[in-house]
Amino acid sequence: MLLLLSSFGVAFATWRALLPLPEVLGQDPSLDAIDLAPVTAMDGTPLTISFRGRYNQAAVRDLSAIPSLLRKAFVMAEDQRFWRHSGIDWAARLAALWGNLWAGRNKRGASTIAEQAVRIIHPRPRTYWSHWVAGFDAQRLVQRFGRAQVLAFYLNQVPYAAQRRGVVQAAPYYFGRDLGALNAAQQLALAVLVRSPEGYDPRQHPTRLRQAVNTLAKRLLDAGDIHADQYRAIQHAALQPKQRPLAVDAGPFVIQARRQAREYGFTGQALRTTLDAELQQAVQQRLRAQQQALASANVRNAAALVVDNSSGGVLAWAVAPAGDPYDIDPVVTPRQPGSTLKPFVYGLALAELGWQADRVLMDTPLSERVQEGIHHYRNYSGKHYGPVSVRYALGNSLNIPAVRVAQAVGVRKIVTLFRALGFQDFTQSMDHYGAAIVLGDGAVSLFDLVQGYASLARRGNFLPLTLLADTIQPEPPAVMPGAVTSLVADILSDPEARAAEFGHDSLLNLPSPTAMKTGTSSDYHDSWTVGFDDQYTVGVWMGRLDGGVTQKITGAHGAAPVVRQIFKVLRQQAPYAGLWLSPELQSFPSCQRLGPPPCIERQEWRLPEQSSSPKTTRTNAAHAVKIPRIKQPLANEQLAIDPRTPRSAQTYRFRLETAGHDIRKVVWRLNDQPLSGRPEEDFSQRWRIQPGQHQLRASVWVAERDAPYELGPVPFSVAGEGYDELP
Repeated sequence: MLLLLSSFGVAFATWRALLPLPEVLGQDPSLDAIDLAPVTAMDGTPLTISFRGRYNQAAVRDLSAIPSLLRKAFVMAEDQRFWRHSGIDWAARLAALWGNLWAGRNKRGASTIAEQAVRIIHPRPRTYWSHWVAGFDAQRLVQRFGRAQVLAFYLNQVPYAAQRRGVVQAAPYYFGRDLGALNAAQQLALAVLVRSPEGYDPRQHPTRLRQAVNTLAKRLLDAGDIHADQYRAIQHAALQPKQRPLAVDAGPFVIQARRQAREYGFTGQALRTTLDAELQQAVQQRLRAQQQALASANVRNAAALVVDNSSGGVLAWAVAPAGDPYDIDPVVTPRQPGSTLKPFVYGLALAELGWQADRVLMDTPLSERVQEGIHHYRNYSGKHYGPVSVRYALGNSLNIPAVRVAQAVGVRKIVTLFRALGFQDFTQSMDHYGAAIVLGDGAVSLFDLVQGYASLARRGNFLPLTLLADTIQPEPPAVMPGAVTSLVADILSDPEARAAEFGHDSLLNLPSPTAMKTGTSSDYHDSWTVGFDDQYTVGVWMGRLDGGVTQKITGAHGAAPVVRQIFKVLRQQAPYAGLWLSPELQSFPSCQRLGPPPCIERQEWRLPEQSSSPKTTRTNAAHAVKIPRIKQPLANEQLAIDPRTPRSAQTYRFRLETAGHDIRKVVWRLNDQPLSGRPEEDFSQRWRIQPGQHQLRASVWVAERDAPYELGPVPFSVAGEGYDELP
């Protein structure tokens, strides 16, 4: 009676432990059609092997397509009575139990192929009880699907090293060949490796693997599954490991392509992308080589993007170093863009304010109140050039003139333009941003930055970047006048315009004229370079995704060499497309400024009047921006006399912000008394400092109006002899 009750209890517990079987073998319900769709480059080249999901659904073969010898080898190695038992091999179980008892340890498992398939479907802890229950699940599995379908499922899902699942993925991983191209010994090796992918790894233990393969071959010979000639061939066939890399390594791109497919409502069977397989390999190779070369300078990550301007199609999407899974993709990760946004702001000034390339800006010291402190702007070289034309200010990427341009244009218009160009990270309210936005005071991804530059190359027409081939793109709206973008591109491709800061032999000077712009974020966290001609836009970022700093790697030294190499590859594949020159631009002789006289005589391009905004032309530009203002001193600024320096040598410069106006005359008044001496060329005036409380005013005459602007008063104080106490 006790035995009967015990048997009933075991049977009931076994029945309760059985798990539901899937309706279809090998399908993961957590993956949708887009996850499962194969992804190819434009020419059909496979882009990646998928390791996502519960099952391998990317590299599956029908049982009839798997080599006959490989099927026999697996059955012999794992479950030689597979075709005769019902899912549980009781004879093997009893033999394993006796052997384990005799050895005093768990030496043999005797799991059938069906039981191993059950463990793939329903992973359980490796215990005697789970092994017992798995046998009954295996019987149900064979009854529902049949032995052939169970074997096919097992061969397509059996796990190997490096996340490879199934023999189709294992063949190129271990031997660099497709499954059908394996020799007989290699086929047997796949059957051996499932027992212990680590213990029989051909790279680590080639002798052990060879012995196991020969042993399995002898068993197949004795069973009559192979003949003597095949047996001898297996003994002499090569087992040399060779991993075949993917034809194209584009894991991050594939993730984004699937994401875009969801946004577009993809319903097809396969995802054909815009990626150029050959170009992707070339870009990846050059990017990783540069990242490795700069690793000692703390450059740990890099990304590159290549775009076809006419279609908006992404031709290459590379990251360094390589890795899988790709948790953080630097192509779409927002970073501080440095000076890369300057061309857009200068373009706004040309379009909205009616400026020309020879307009003179002042590159003189500039300070701004930032919350409770004062920020002193400086150029990268630390040098001030004084009066400088727009061409040379943008070409040399001078910071102070750029801030003054941003102030003249207005932050609201700048942010509006960035949003129109698809910059997704300018999401704060308008009053959150200041003029420093032109120097990278914000966050931009490489994807958005290249998308914006491609609009400059596309004559001012915005087109969202696409990763999917045959995508119907919308009619591109114009976000900037074509003549303006043509002039900006001409400046960015002018070696002479950037020579003062970058040198005459800069890496930015390509053999064929190409618009190039660098950017370096504060404290050298990020370095950027973006370049374009009429056909391609190329962007490269280098830095550290962990937020750390590099060892003073700038855009010109970090990213620029890669952009240069990529353009060399592009121009080997296709003729140089040139830079579009707007027929609206007119050539005229100009005498431009880059510091004190003499000026630089050259031919310049003049924008037509109609390139300006209809609402803001040259005649009303003065009324579209702020009035001039006193820039230095700041309101309530506190100065001090240095007792170690002769009083006669201590002077302070009063400075004016022109706000884009053509200044004709300035009269400075301190404490209601005009200052003696003429203002300097930038309309600033030096004052020998005196202790006390002061108020500064200025009368400013501009070309656009007859009456002067009356500025001030600006209160400030000087501590020193006779005035030692600061308020």
